[in-house]
Amino acid sequence: MTVSSPVGSSAWTDELGTKVTWLAHQGIQSASLQLSPEHLGPVQVTISVRDGQASVWFGAAQPDTRTALQQSLPQLRQLFANQGLTLADAGVSRESPRGQDRQRPTRAGSSVSGVSAVNLESSAGSASISGGLGLVDTYA
Repeated sequence: MTVSSPVGSSAWTDELGTKVTWLAHQGIQSASLQLSPEHLGPVQVTISVRDGQASVWFGAAQPDTRTALQQSLPQLRQLFANQGLTLADAGVSRESPRGQDRQRPTRAGSSVSGVSAVNLESSAGSASISGGLGLVDTYA
């Protein structure tokens, strides 16, 4: 799936949100998004939806892409709400998301694997750090 708007632009956030909400509504749990310009991608996305509550995790190797994804999270929450879903939590990491059943981010001060997560249920939208197991999913 291709996101053709330039990374970091408001059109990119809108297009990203449209594609991710579409994936969620289709029940697609993981996808690879190709970005423009190409050297900023791909982005791996993992989506979990239960009882109208969605969790979305992005994995991107490029720092500029991770920054753009992190900055888009508040708008993604609104786009999900417009589609009748609550974006309960979301996160961005250097690595591919490790599965749909991730635990909610903790408030612990330790950082493992450089995973950034935002719990979007809190009124302040505070950022917290969450760690992973360092496992890699492989699929065809």
